[in-house]
Amino acid sequence: MHFSGFDISLLSWLNHHLIPYSVPVLRIISYTTTFISIALVLMVLITSIVKKSRSIRKQFFVLASVLILVAIVSQGLKTFIYRERPFKTYLFIEKLSEGGGSSFPSGHTLEAFAIATSLSLLFAKKKIVIPVYLWAMLVAYSRMALGVHYPSDVLAGVIIGSFIGWSVPWIFNRFTTNRKINNPMSQSDL
Repeated sequence: MHFSGFDISLLSWLNHHLIPYSVPVLRIISYTTTFISIALVLMVLITSIVKKSRSIRKQFFVLASVLILVAIVSQGLKTFIYRERPFKTYLFIEKLSEGGGSSFPSGHTLEAFAIATSLSLLFAKKKIVIPVYLWAMLVAYSRMALGVHYPSDVLAGVIIGSFIGWSVPWIFNRFTTNRKINNPMSQSDL
């Protein structure tokens, strides 16, 4: 069986072997992806204000940048790489949620994994890492189970989202650290 055969076989199995009565929950998980992402970013902003912490404020800017980059990359890829939704191509795939435009990549999954990865790097505590990755995995699963994305769309979302979630904090650290070290006015901050 070649990759595309495996892709549709796995999707078909996930779409037709749902936990009874799970569709409403899976829809909620999918629909709230951006709301949860924005809420998490705003929680970091509020925490930075309450604690009057520059380092937490920097983390807010990192997370806000991640969200902006996710929107640009996701929509850019969907524009340049058009892939028909699985429920349109395969009549045996049941559409159980909203999904329009290009299927590739899964924007919900890309966003969830970008936020989970960046939060995990910025706040490396089990009480943060475990819940955000569980949420991201549920988002990924929901997109396939609801019949709106192929597993390869979701895998691409995981990989691209994780890369964005890793690279943006790395870039911020690299440039803010270098600026502090090279800027004589901030030597007292070291």
